[in-house]
Amino acid sequence: MLSFQKHQTYLFATLIVLVVFASCTKPKSKLAAYGSVFESVMLTDTNVFRGFSLGEKIDSIQKNELEKPTEADSAYLYYEYALDTTGSFNITYNFDETGLSEIQSDIFINNQDKADEIFTKFKTFFDEHYGESESHQGFTVWSVRSQKFGGVKINLSDESADFTAKKAPGKISIWIYPDKE
Repeated sequence: MLSFQKHQTYLFATLIVLVVFASCTKPKSKLAAYGSVFESVMLTDTNVFRGFSLGEKIDSIQKNELEKPTEADSAYLYYEYALDTTGSFNITYNFDETGLSEIQSDIFINNQDKADEIFTKFKTFFDEHYGESESHQGFTVWSVRSQKFGGVKINLSDESADFTAKKAPGKISIWIYPDKE
């Protein structure tokens, strides 16, 4: 009888540990499905990029970015981030009198062979959120609507072929700007 009670106590304690462990694990982000590089660059699926939309004020970007800018002035913020062992990326935010007017990001992938896969993850995300892209002068382009700017363009390009040196990194570029056409 005592043995049965010990067994029951052991099972109960194990169950409690499992419940506590399961409740403490962080749920996966929706962005995790697109890979760790995508998740690190985009941070969130709200707004157009990293939780920001064109028109944001410079102090809002500085307050909500993860680090202090590498370079900054009254109309420009520049950030650099590492991507674990995968590579690095930078972000340039440009501002005018209306607020954030342009976002550019270059993502450098140490293994050039992975650049195609990562490009496809970005394209898939943007296709799912903004509809099918168009090809325009070598760029993959989405036309979206913004309350403040009306039309906004999102350009995505794989610029890895621009690097001709052996073992050069892959490069993916994102450019977000008002459509003034």
